[in-house]
Amino acid sequence: MSCFSQLRFVCTDIEKIAESISDGPSKIVVMAGAGLSVPSGIPDFRSPGSGIYDNLERFKLPYPEAIFDIDYFRSNPAPFNAWSKQYFPGVRYHPSIGHFFVRLLDVKGRLLRLYTQNIDGLEQLAGLPNEKIVAAHGSFSTASCIR
Repeated sequence: MSCFSQLRFVCTDIEKIAESISDGPSKIVVMAGAGLSVPSGIPDFRSPGSGIYDNLERFKLPYPEAIFDIDYFRSNPAPFNAWSKQYFPGVRYHPSIGHFFVRLLDVKGRLLRLYTQNIDGLEQLAGLPNEKIVAAHGSFSTASCIR
């Protein structure tokens, strides 16, 4: 059975994935979340103990997600500014093999688009062109001053 033949089928065998890519559709859409950057050392958000939301106590936030809330940021930008320094692309964290795999799909002409929830910009550091990336939550690479 092809990895692409049924949506309910999840293929974890790397050889089957490679076979499906070589024999499968001409264009591939990749949808990524925190799991793509975890091998780079960036924690996910919700894992108890190691997740980002579990490790924000020092900022004394009213709720963990406030670190990304624009209204909270406008009243108190210090927590986000301090937190984001450790996740700025290329400083402490570098692309994983997964990021380079997505780039390889593009180099081979197979990648239609990467949709990502990640803000870390590691896709760009791996060499993926901006026009192939849809960053659902924005990214460091497109960040700008709010005033």
